[in-house]
Amino acid sequence: MRDKKITLTRIRKFYYVCLSKAVALLVNNRGSKLILFGARDGEYFMDNSRALYEYFERNHAQENYYWLTTSPQLEAQMKAQGLRVARIDSLKGVYLLNRAKYAFFTNRLRDVSIDYRAVPSELKVIFLSHGQSIKNTRLAVNAGVDAGYRKDTEIASRQMKFAVSTSPFMAEVQAASNGLKPEMYQITGFPRNDWMINPPQEAHEEWNRFTGGKKYAKVILYAPTWRRNEPKTMMFPFEDYNPEELADFVNRNNILLLLRLHVQELSDNPGCIELLKKLSTLTPNIRLATIKEFVEANYLLPFVDALISDYSSIYHDYLLLNRPIYFIPYDLEHFERENGFKYPYLEMLPGPVIGTQEDLFMHFSRLMADDDQYTGHRAKLSKMIYSFLDGNACKRVANLILES
Repeated sequence: MRDKKITLTRIRKFYYVCLSKAVALLVNNRGSKLILFGARDGEYFMDNSRALYEYFERNHAQENYYWLTTSPQLEAQMKAQGLRVARIDSLKGVYLLNRAKYAFFTNRLRDVSIDYRAVPSELKVIFLSHGQSIKNTRLAVNAGVDAGYRKDTEIASRQMKFAVSTSPFMAEVQAASNGLKPEMYQITGFPRNDWMINPPQEAHEEWNRFTGGKKYAKVILYAPTWRRNEPKTMMFPFEDYNPEELADFVNRNNILLLLRLHVQELSDNPGCIELLKKLSTLTPNIRLATIKEFVEANYLLPFVDALISDYSSIYHDYLLLNRPIYFIPYDLEHFERENGFKYPYLEMLPGPVIGTQEDLFMHFSRLMADDDQYTGHRAKLSKMIYSFLDGNACKRVANLILES
């Protein structure tokens, strides 16, 4: 069954590439001002591309732009809202791909094309990124990268108009991950981080629907990174872990504890998902907050009082709010060997390391008392990560192409 699926995928890609090459012979994109947007292999309307697309909707609707997707459901939803959208593998999608001047993407070229070989060489691609974490990514990971992913990244790098970053420091340490030179980066900030500074009305509505209007003393989000290789992510990896005691603690203190595994972990880490589901049955004060509940993590973060993470880019994003961050790097040595880091991890950590459930309760108690001992650590790292804190990243990115 698996072999049959692989064969069908290859046949589909072959015909898609042939169709794109044929359309390319008929389409002339000289003088075109068409702009394309895509994200997460075309599956979702999300992330930096979404934030920038919505900025165009509000401020530059007269421009010619489209969102590309592989999802029939997403296409129907966006069309119902009057948004410009096309299926990547439709004739219209292939035409748009070959007609466009620019394409914004967050992950790889599959955000706008189901195969990198179909991407016309004249297309100027702009890498918005999914995030900038401390961990090495893409071409820079210590344990190597999938050959197809490497090829996609290398082609995108050759056709890159520019990539965006949040500071000169991050551009310098991020460059190797994408096969770029630091000077290829424009220091604009991430479009999605504008939501952190000025949460849109939709973010408020999502949060109110999720909580039902209930108020909590504190809201804490636990969101670890994705681990590419085995072993997969463990949450609450404490020798003294006791789910009943954890549930009792958050109940007594009216804490809402949210659990968010990386989207990739939802399919390749079923054991952890099952653990979290069981934990959430102990009390309504412990809830899943995965991509199924909140597509956009940055819609959720403004309503969170403290974050628990490890090596995820989410803690760089959360620095914008200057709120407490706790760290559970239980596999630090293994992770550093497999992935590696862009800068010294422990040296620049903007919060305490938690090694036991007892530690966790202690820091939760400090949070309840507004006892924040790491403001200086956060400020130091934030100054390295961010050149702008004004919520105008979308405007800066848009102007780079609209004024060129």
